[in-house]
Amino acid sequence: MKYNYIISSMSGKSIIALMISMMLTISAFAENMQGVTVTGLVRGSDGTALPGVNVVLRGTQIGTITDISGAFTIEVENENSVLVFSYVGYNTEEILVGNKTVIDVELIEDITSLTEVVVTALGIQREEKSLGYAVGRVPGDELTRVAQENVLNSMAGKVAGVTINSTGGAGSSVSMVIRGATSLSTDNQPLFVVDGVPITNTVNNVGGFGSDNRVDYGNAISDLDPESIENITILKGPSAAALYGTRAGNGVVLITTKKAKKNEGMKVTVTSNTVFDIPSKYVNTQTRFSTGFFSFRPENVGGGVLPDINPGDGTGNGPENDQGFWAVQWDAPLDANGQPVPTEVRSYPDNIKNFLNDYAFTTTNGATISSGASAVNYRLGFTNMTHSGLIPNNDLNRNNLSLAASSKLSNKLTIGIDLNFSNSWADNRSSSNRGSNPLQWAYSHPTNIDILKLQDYGSGNDILRVSNNHENPYFLANEVNNSFNRYRVFGNVTANWQISPAFSIMGRYNMNKSDETEESKIAP
Repeated sequence: MKYNYIISSMSGKSIIALMISMMLTISAFAENMQGVTVTGLVRGSDGTALPGVNVVLRGTQIGTITDISGAFTIEVENENSVLVFSYVGYNTEEILVGNKTVIDVELIEDITSLTEVVVTALGIQREEKSLGYAVGRVPGDELTRVAQENVLNSMAGKVAGVTINSTGGAGSSVSMVIRGATSLSTDNQPLFVVDGVPITNTVNNVGGFGSDNRVDYGNAISDLDPESIENITILKGPSAAALYGTRAGNGVVLITTKKAKKNEGMKVTVTSNTVFDIPSKYVNTQTRFSTGFFSFRPENVGGGVLPDINPGDGTGNGPENDQGFWAVQWDAPLDANGQPVPTEVRSYPDNIKNFLNDYAFTTTNGATISSGASAVNYRLGFTNMTHSGLIPNNDLNRNNLSLAASSKLSNKLTIGIDLNFSNSWADNRSSSNRGSNPLQWAYSHPTNIDILKLQDYGSGNDILRVSNNHENPYFLANEVNNSFNRYRVFGNVTANWQISPAFSIMGRYNMNKSDETEESKIAP
């Protein structure tokens, strides 16, 4: 900061000059501290506007994307800030802001991406630009950046034209649809191929017994270990069916697992990842009225105490809460003669928050050992996943063991094995059906009754039996237990004989076997 002042005179003009100089300097300093707004346009080399380009302030998480006309606006810290422009299929550009407030950028196509090789059916490699159908790709590190219990959930929003939908909470079936539904008689899911092994990912693994106790135990892809996946290639459209037959009419998802890198020495890798799910918003429900069919006020019934409020009435059209009204309610205390005593009719807006756990967490721990020696190439990995849900007494666990190895027995003969073993289990999977779903009944709980009072349902106190029209969500969560234990083995053994540099023969044995035990225990 520079101060210009005059010491030879203390006249009024000198004082004014000093004040103006200081004001201008302070103003410039303040402006520099507030940051700079930068705008601009992003175009391709042919002059076409590029929408959806990522514009990020280097070294931070601050960023934006260009709109449909290629325009962007971003706030930067100062003139030393650097903007990073990135877009799929184009080279990344970094530009120093300097004293510019308008920056127009021209992105150049990444020629190397046009010659990328895609592994299609039976391990056949083709250049991406030579294929007659669209291809989407997701690298393995994108699947573990935020660990999910199901690898498909990690793919949501990463491939254009692909829709990922979960049928329930953690461990439930996850559906994947490419370019929209085409049939009303099937689930429209693509064919999944893991290391050459076709896997059907239907969403019909539903079991459980008892009244309205329908339980989703998860589909086949939920058994995959995200930590062992190298990349995922999505072959879009019915043209992909030419490679795999009619089962691939909805597209194909090729999943390649990790292998040891060639000529790499022995390597040990340990990973740990924990994700917390914390509710930030709940379904809006009315808490203004208690249960009942008529919104009585004291003046409607001659003043004083309102008629008894029966939780069995179900509908939320009873007396208004939090207005100073009194009535005999479900949890009314008893006087010396055993008669219920009226209590204030008030609302409990935090019932859902109080019922759910404060957070759900998913912890994934894994270790791998690999070696890319020329004689024997191998990668052995183990991963453990533990999940505790938002609904009380809800869990999910999985152990995965994977082995990928190959050996060159001679100059012409190579054998290899890809083997994946998984064990998924849970002590309790909550019902996904309306009749026995704890969360459903927590939301249906009367607004004028504190849900925490239902926890002690085993005390024998009659007031804890709400009514035949309302299930106790704590009872459903703790006393209707649906457990399962599933083992799955899939993989292949291959032998490749290189007859000549241009001709080879490959034989492969594929296996996909699962065994599942489901059990439901319901208290009287």
